[in-house]
Amino acid sequence: MAEQATSDFVGSWELESIEARTEAGEWVPTSFSLGGQPVGLIMYDGRGNMAVQITSIPRSDATPGQSTEVVNGYAAYFGTYEVNAAAATVTHHRRHHINPDLEGVSVVRHFHFSGNRLTLTVAPEKELRLSWVRI
Repeated sequence: MAEQATSDFVGSWELESIEARTEAGEWVPTSFSLGGQPVGLIMYDGRGNMAVQITSIPRSDATPGQSTEVVNGYAAYFGTYEVNAAAATVTHHRRHHINPDLEGVSVVRHFHFSGNRLTLTVAPEKELRLSWVRI
């Protein structure tokens, strides 16, 4: 089962939406602090490597002192991934990140597959989710 769950990730996925959970528990579109309409790509290979890039159209304007993602209107990292099928989570072990403060930090995402869609929800808070479509 773990091998099947891992193989389900393999491929390239285009960002469809980013949503945030409101206090009322409803999901609403968000730009994830990047400005306009979010666009992105996440890729997983069969050897446990992954990479993700997210930006927005148009790119956001920033002021000095803002985080790297906002300054550049861009979030990106790569590393390895590990699937826990029983918990329905995938852990991204960030090797490098556009924001040096986030390099080497592992992050957990709850996952759900539905047809050609992959939904990743930030764990443990479950307050932000990203929907991807296989390309």
